[in-house]
Amino acid sequence: MKRILLIAFAIALVAVFMLVLCTYQVDFDQTAIRTTFGRATETDVINADGQGAGLHLKWPWPIQDVLLFERRTHLFTDTLEQQETQDKQVVILRTYLAWRIAAPLDFYRSFRTPAYGERFLAERLRSARSEIGRFTFDDLTNTDPEHLRIADAERALLERMRGELDGQHTGIDVLTVGISRIILPEQITRSVFARMSQTRQRLAQQARSEGEAMARGIRAKTDRDRDRILAFAEREAQRIRAEGDAAAAESYAVFAEDEDLAIFLRNLDALHISLANNATFLLDTRLAPFDLLQSLHSASSAPAAMSAPAPAAPDAAAMPHPALVPVPAAQPAPDAIPTPAAQP
Repeated sequence: MKRILLIAFAIALVAVFMLVLCTYQVDFDQTAIRTTFGRATETDVINADGQGAGLHLKWPWPIQDVLLFERRTHLFTDTLEQQETQDKQVVILRTYLAWRIAAPLDFYRSFRTPAYGERFLAERLRSARSEIGRFTFDDLTNTDPEHLRIADAERALLERMRGELDGQHTGIDVLTVGISRIILPEQITRSVFARMSQTRQRLAQQARSEGEAMARGIRAKTDRDRDRILAFAEREAQRIRAEGDAAAAESYAVFAEDEDLAIFLRNLDALHISLANNATFLLDTRLAPFDLLQSLHSASSAPAAMSAPAPAAPDAAAMPHPALVPVPAAQPAPDAIPTPAAQP
């Protein structure tokens, strides 16, 4: 019984060993190439279209062998290297590329393993970076996004890579080539900062010049407007003065015919101005134009004196001052002294 169990265990162990040697598993994201004595054909490519994933049979090694390749996109990043631009500036670039195995059989015949494929792509990428020499320093580094041409540089790198791979049957499809980093050498950094400072100074000077030109234009327009307004005002003043001189000439001609009438009218005007407001003044009625009040007072008191009996001579001490005359309130004359209201 023990011997039978031992034989059964040995048979099961051999069966498992043969199963491992004669089968292989292909995942959905893998492509398998089954080789027979190191050779393969199109029928030996498994799951190239994603429909052959699962468990498959093969002859044990060394008759047949299976190589597995990933169907996903591979990403390769190159090292930092210096590159000269079109305007003889030096930049340090790091580039990358995304690629996939489009023809597994061609890839196997060309490289055998993905590691050799990446080495091949690294060499071609370093060669393709010479396309950077077609672009200037400002195309790669610029504060204005509209003047950046990094996308054009990446497109040029991609076209160069695809052009070098066309016709070689490598089985590689390059999807994207890009620039992941741009570094400036220390010397270039100082020169870039100096040039940026000069650019800003030039822009500031241009802005100041434009502002000064606008200011000169505004001042010139203002001066023209001022001169035009002053000239118009001067013409109007001359016209008004001419009209006033003409009217004055007519008045002077009338006044020249009767000088007493002219003096009387001027005194009336002065009296009207002086008595414009209510006030009481102590005035000397012998001075013009207030002598008119004395004349008016004498004229109004003469009829009453003719009809009334002669009064007794008053005491000189009780007589009021002859200059104390009640008049309507008026503005003080230059030689008058305003006092509180007084009764005659």
